[in-house]
Amino acid sequence: MENKKLLPISVVILAMSVIFGAIWIGYSLEKTVGLQASISTPASRLTDSKTLTLSQAAEYLNMTEEEVCAIIQTEKKKLDETHSFEGKRFPYFTINNKQYFYKDEIDEWLKEVSSQHREYDTTRGWILQ
Repeated sequence: MENKKLLPISVVILAMSVIFGAIWIGYSLEKTVGLQASISTPASRLTDSKTLTLSQAAEYLNMTEEEVCAIIQTEKKKLDETHSFEGKRFPYFTINNKQYFYKDEIDEWLKEVSSQHREYDTTRGWILQ
């Protein structure tokens, strides 16, 4: 008689253990996945925003900030000297003396300079178009 009472109690305890164990494992997995999503790589964070800072644009292009600034200055110098510029210039806008970059425009600029095989010598300040 005693064994017949213990069997249902054991089954209920076992079922509750399985349910709580599944909930605990599910919570742990959700927490781990959420943590991995929040610890994204810098490159993946760049794809989240369409507007980039100078450092983000440089990182996106796999260049230094100095190289990005030198490209902008070289193009500006050519425009100032010749009063014309063929093709697309490096895209940016300035707010309160800080430069910002629109990621989609950078992509378009990359397509153009790549297809034209444009060469920059930022130390000498010239562009081969």
